[in-house]
Amino acid sequence: MLGEDLHQATSRENTLVLIEETRATLRDQGDDDLLHYKQMTDSSKIMAMKFLSRLVITLVMARPADIPLVTLKMVQLSLAHGMSPISAVGFVYFGSILASIGHIDEGCRFVKLAKNLVQRFGGREVAGEVIAIATQTIGFVDPIQSTLDFHMEGYKVALEAGDTRSASMNFFFYCNYVLWTGSKSISFAKSKYEEFCRFMKQHNVVAMLLIAGTRTMDKLIDGNVTQSEPPSNTPTIEFLEEKNPFAAKMRHFQNMFIHFMFRDYEAMEYSTKNYFECKLETWTHFFIAASQTFICGLVLFWMHRRTNNDVWLHTGNKLKGVLKGWTNSSEWNFLHKFHLLEAEEHFCCGRYSEAKVSYDKAIFLSKEHKFINDEALACELAGYFAYETGEETAALDYLARAHENYNKWGAVAKSKNIYEFIQSIFQNNPNLDQKALISSLQSGLGHAANVDTTGPSSQNARKRDFPPTTVE
Repeated sequence: MLGEDLHQATSRENTLVLIEETRATLRDQGDDDLLHYKQMTDSSKIMAMKFLSRLVITLVMARPADIPLVTLKMVQLSLAHGMSPISAVGFVYFGSILASIGHIDEGCRFVKLAKNLVQRFGGREVAGEVIAIATQTIGFVDPIQSTLDFHMEGYKVALEAGDTRSASMNFFFYCNYVLWTGSKSISFAKSKYEEFCRFMKQHNVVAMLLIAGTRTMDKLIDGNVTQSEPPSNTPTIEFLEEKNPFAAKMRHFQNMFIHFMFRDYEAMEYSTKNYFECKLETWTHFFIAASQTFICGLVLFWMHRRTNNDVWLHTGNKLKGVLKGWTNSSEWNFLHKFHLLEAEEHFCCGRYSEAKVSYDKAIFLSKEHKFINDEALACELAGYFAYETGEETAALDYLARAHENYNKWGAVAKSKNIYEFIQSIFQNNPNLDQKALISSLQSGLGHAANVDTTGPSSQNARKRDFPPTTVE
């Protein structure tokens, strides 16, 4: 390939060895040394770098396991022959790879170097791609709400450069951030996904239409899936499973999430097994992985309680451990998620007093860290826990708060789902005092409040009997 051979990695372990060799080479290079490194002048090497940069963005969805081989070659060419505008692409993916294997701080070092290289060379043609990948890595350190607009900046920069693929990547990441952070109302998120779909159709990037999240939002808003039919040349899910494992796995995850949120256990279990059967070895560090880790953990703990299958408990604990590791780089983004998984594990194991403490921590921190969607979910799961352990009054309090927060987020159908469950509690226990609670629930039903980018004000947070805590 243009006189350059890629490393051949026969296993993940072999790839890790190659990554470590490059880390060792860069360890003695300071950031300023790399930023002001000699400039690449060999035209054949510049051409090879351009080819590799086009290849790596294709591999993100088609063959993610091969991303390190291309990335390492780009970094090595830059160190051997000098920096070029395209070097930024190599270093931003290298930073993402390091973050994906647990070296988040070191990964952030190289994605910041990549952004600085874009500025040094005026690398307009790669700026959109660099912004997309860098922002995803930085989202594991900085408060995720503060990074939202970076992706729209990347979208605009990429469009101006005629880089449709990087523009679509930034737009897709932005839509995912809006949905999974709860930083805007679901109606706003849906409008952005619909705009994204129109953009994809306009530019004939049809494969990505099947991973757009409009189905998820339709269900949360009105309880129905009303997504318009994709173009006739859109590949089927069977095609994606063979040719595009990233898109296929995203579809299985969306189905699992929808069924989990509406407590359809059998359908959720089916989608979950499909999700885990969709093998995907990835080396990039995208924030959607955090949402998948979180939701999958919650799903698996519920499956354990339904089946008593310790495989689900063990896998859920592994995912909880992953989230615990991410709290080291950002308590703001991940600590509340960790505590909710911790609560569900305690529930599974019969440690009810510990479970209540962890549920309350998750609720408090979700509120403090402005994740209204996670606060609603934590209140809901705490309500189910309290109900199943015989604490019906506490369950009603938690569920009323879940109902309120789902309404604020704009998840009207989900809020109605909670309301119906509350009604069933009263029907099963007519001695409960329901007048005031039902009145307040009915008055707010269906009236979703606007949610801005900063989330609900922490001044309005319900005070709990403990301070925010760190993971021990």
